[in-house]
Amino acid sequence: MKITSPSLILLLFLNSFLGQSQITSFREKFELPEVVKETSGLLFIDGKIITHNDSGDDANLYELDSLSGNLQRTINITNATNIDWEDITKDENHLYIGDFGNNNGNRTNLRIYKILKSDFKNNNAVTAEIISFSYEDQTDFTSRPNATNFDAEAIVFHENSLLIFTKNWIDLKTNVYKIPTTIGNHKAVKISSANVAGLITGATVQNNNFLLCGIDTSAIPFLVYISSNRAPGDDIFKSGFQKYSLFNELGFGNQVEGITSFDNGRFYISREAVNQNNFSLKQKLFEFRDDRAILLSAVKNDFENLTISPNPTFGNITIQSNKEIRSISTYTILGEKLMVFNSHQKEIKISNLSKGIYLLRIQLDNQEVIIKKIIKY
Repeated sequence: MKITSPSLILLLFLNSFLGQSQITSFREKFELPEVVKETSGLLFIDGKIITHNDSGDDANLYELDSLSGNLQRTINITNATNIDWEDITKDENHLYIGDFGNNNGNRTNLRIYKILKSDFKNNNAVTAEIISFSYEDQTDFTSRPNATNFDAEAIVFHENSLLIFTKNWIDLKTNVYKIPTTIGNHKAVKISSANVAGLITGATVQNNNFLLCGIDTSAIPFLVYISSNRAPGDDIFKSGFQKYSLFNELGFGNQVEGITSFDNGRFYISREAVNQNNFSLKQKLFEFRDDRAILLSAVKNDFENLTISPNPTFGNITIQSNKEIRSISTYTILGEKLMVFNSHQKEIKISNLSKGIYLLRIQLDNQEVIIKKIIKY
């Protein structure tokens, strides 16, 4: 019998999963409340699901229980108007609501509402700061319904900036524009583009991996995955992307609108209600996994300022990090969870584990996840 080194075993384990990773465990979670039948953006904060409608509603955010889907709070942005809210994202201290739906291509009042998280959590009526912007390459503002490349329904916070993904009616591409998070009037700078052959309707980012949702010209929903293992720089599509049809999971006619991550490698996606031409679907929330967001981040995070010593070890290991640790858990190299430790523990005991190779999963307070190999003698 040929003996394989511990490092090679781990490498083979990770590579096999990188090659096989795909959308899995897709299931319906619950029907959304009637008040958000035109759900557009989606966000997960402190165990709650946050969503909003697009045009036609008041300037409201809706907080839902993540277990039952029941409406728990309605938060009104008192100085805002919902012209065409399309997506929502967050950074460490703020929420950002994208009022940039532009089906006709003639809007000159594109804006993003910036809200303090602390205000949102503690009040049912809040005020927002306003980030106004225009596309640097738009010169024609003639109204052309559903015939413009300057419509947008997706936004994420990434590396201290806001990235907007357009919904191109003409060429079915998506263009990525970058704007700062500061208050004022800005030119949205085009930094990337890709032929996704469809209309992008939502975006999220996890461990530097992007996941977009959209609908193609046959009314079939899809997902677009942009790996963290890509060329450096703002051109996030430079190294390509992977597209995944949701026809088997959802079928025809589903108007997917919002997407958000709620745990490492786990995501929610929302569908708005459809009722036309004797065809109807209820507004619903779905859940799925994409383990590429976990495993690819393990390669990147090896360079984080975090140390584990001694490693290899006979029993105890000490973890040192320049960031707050939220949770620590150990896994076999086959992915079986073994132990969960208190986040305040800097020294953890693994003396009861058999000799072998294990994975240590460390989730930081800013949602970053670091996966490290440890060897137990």
